[in-house]
Amino acid sequence: MTTIKNRLYNMQLNSVLALVSFVLITTSFSFGQDANKAVTGVFNSGVFLENQTTVMVPKKTFEFVINHRFGKLSDGKYSDDISSMYGLYSPSNIRLGFNYGITDKFQIGFGATKNNLQEDLNYKYSIVEQTTNNKIPVSVVFFGATYLDARLKSSSVFSYPNYKYVHRLSYFNEILISRKFNDMFSLQAAATYTHLNLVDQATVPFGNTQVVERLRRSDQFGMSALAKINLTQTIAFICEYDNNFSKLYMQPTATYPEARPNFSFGFENATAAHSFQVFVTTASNITYQTNMVYNTNPFSTKGLGIGFNITRVFY
Repeated sequence: MTTIKNRLYNMQLNSVLALVSFVLITTSFSFGQDANKAVTGVFNSGVFLENQTTVMVPKKTFEFVINHRFGKLSDGKYSDDISSMYGLYSPSNIRLGFNYGITDKFQIGFGATKNNLQEDLNYKYSIVEQTTNNKIPVSVVFFGATYLDARLKSSSVFSYPNYKYVHRLSYFNEILISRKFNDMFSLQAAATYTHLNLVDQATVPFGNTQVVERLRRSDQFGMSALAKINLTQTIAFICEYDNNFSKLYMQPTATYPEARPNFSFGFENATAAHSFQVFVTTASNITYQTNMVYNTNPFSTKGLGIGFNITRVFY
């Protein structure tokens, strides 16, 4: 059984690597051709539901980002003691972030997220942009982020003998590939890679004794797909799907279940300087690596929650 799981994992890993190789080869070929003007309006913001897009913060420009997630829809069933109003009164998660465009092709950012006290540093680099003459048919961007778990050392997650500070760190990287097909429809796909310095462990029987074994892989691979359909000049329908290919080393349990795919859909209202997105989502963690590895919410009222994103650009 372990051999079969390893083969499946290797097949999934090879699929991701093949996608990355295709992007790099295509990009290298495209650089050798004459480029026309870059296509604009592929997406309205660099932040999209639970992911990034190929949109860059312009040179010498600040961007302020607010990500907010309420509780589950099932938390708000009406009764004699209304307590959460479909998750609006439930404990929420929020991230505040700032991005700055060093150049038109390179930006940096940082942020802080309430759940697990996660602080992040991130950067995004535009490798190539889709052109109006279609000689370069897609935009390709690389996004990377480093996360620090700032919870106290005395908390249960770090209270073990061999604790090291680097165990607080985790990393998320992805290659984003987008295309604007026409004035109404844009599509993006991404190959994702997550690295965890600290993974779940469990004590399992081994003969007449017990041993501690890892439950999750330190290296996790996945994919993401998202789409935007413009309904008017300022309003669009938006949707996203994320899936983690990396499975647990051991049989899933109620305590340690497999990660579920993330589903999100909603609407966006955008202008030249701001974007407001309101949606329902199964991903409540906000930080990308946590959503990819630890999301266990089903696509139902028990897993869906209301969220919104706000971005504001200061030129």
